[in-house]
Amino acid sequence: MPGLLCEEGPPLFTIMRRDVVTATGDDTVAMAVREMAQKGIGAVVVVEFDGKPIGIFTERDLLVKVVAKGMDPAEVKISDVMTKNPIVARDDWSAAKALEIMAYYGFRHLPVVDERGVLVGIVSIKDIVKSIVEEIDVAEITGAD
Repeated sequence: MPGLLCEEGPPLFTIMRRDVVTATGDDTVAMAVREMAQKGIGAVVVVEFDGKPIGIFTERDLLVKVVAKGMDPAEVKISDVMTKNPIVARDDWSAAKALEIMAYYGFRHLPVVDERGVLVGIVSIKDIVKSIVEEIDVAEITGAD
């Protein structure tokens, strides 16, 4: 586990995407992949009826656990190939803290939950890098350090 857990950068609730594509464990991989392709995203969060994340299904899961094994996406349930019990971030975490967790574990997506553990967003490496670039641009424009 990372040791620094930086508190720098914007809080996740300011940069996370709130329009999270979700699925249930009974949905098929084909259904999830169609949604991912239509929305141009790389991950679907699998939730229980109460909105709490129980898994995440990513492009990497599709390649390694489905395609590489010759499985039929229309026949495979997400619950069989998702990453179970995903590590999640709290919406009040800093972007730096989320990035540290993602780098340590090799994730590109991190579900974001509120204090009750209910899914409220998702953050990707791309979202964090974009926020850093915007912060640098603002600093250059204003002359701030």
